[in-house]
Amino acid sequence: MTLHLSGWNESFEQAFSAYRSQGLAPARVAREDRDRYLLFTAAGERPGELSGRLRHEARTRADLPAVGDWVAVRDEGALAVIHAVLPRASVFARKAAGEVTEEQVVAANVDTVFVVAGLDGDFNPRRIERYLAAAW
Repeated sequence: MTLHLSGWNESFEQAFSAYRSQGLAPARVAREDRDRYLLFTAAGERPGELSGRLRHEARTRADLPAVGDWVAVRDEGALAVIHAVLPRASVFARKAAGEVTEEQVVAANVDTVFVVAGLDGDFNPRRIERYLAAAW
């Protein structure tokens, strides 16, 4: 798989140029499971985790990688270690659950959105309207 098929373009290349000199490689976050990630790299799928520095310097949860983010990684044996998150072109975010008002990034760098709904007894036009507003 090439990175271009995953959405890599010239703007991400420019943002990544500073990391290339540090021996890091680009990857895209495909899945996030608590502190573990599945990354798409030029060499294929790789499991990944955050570097201690990135975890420590993140001010909020929104500063950490989310599905769709482009990241700078270093291959360290069994895992690819994520050292930086590239600037996001777009983001789906919502208020995180709980009493603290904090942003939760659901997905990043999304180009196309499909809004779908079942036509069963739970069909709700107002819900579709809310989803379209969120996608816009």
